[in-house]
Amino acid sequence: MAVKEFVEDGFTSGEVATLVSLDVEGAFNTAWWQNILKSLKVSGYLRKLCNLTRSYFSQRQATLQTNNIRLETEVTKGFPQGSCCGPGLWSLQYNSLLNLNYTNRTKSIAFADDLIIVTRGKTVKEAENRKH
Repeated sequence: MAVKEFVEDGFTSGEVATLVSLDVEGAFNTAWWQNILKSLKVSGYLRKLCNLTRSYFSQRQATLQTNNIRLETEVTKGFPQGSCCGPGLWSLQYNSLLNLNYTNRTKSIAFADDLIIVTRGKTVKEAENRKH
């Protein structure tokens, strides 16, 4: 709905819109912990929450065991499948894109691991070449 409303607002003033859509494949498996921790710190969240998240990310192991074979590896990014904190932590990672200082003719919208950036202009060329 946010995309529809933004595009319609432009149409009423004679503007056209261009849209870039990004669907991050394996988003939760590739979430970069350093960016999330930085986003927590910059956002001014409680220090205890930052420390808890840092602890959650530390010394993580993934284990695969079948019959008498056991493989272990250190995990340095991503979240466990079905993790209750995964969506919230992923949102923190997107904050750097969503909080950019866009003009009133550019809008970024995120939902789960999908990101859409819409720009408007008087012509398609103007909309495509808009610098946020």
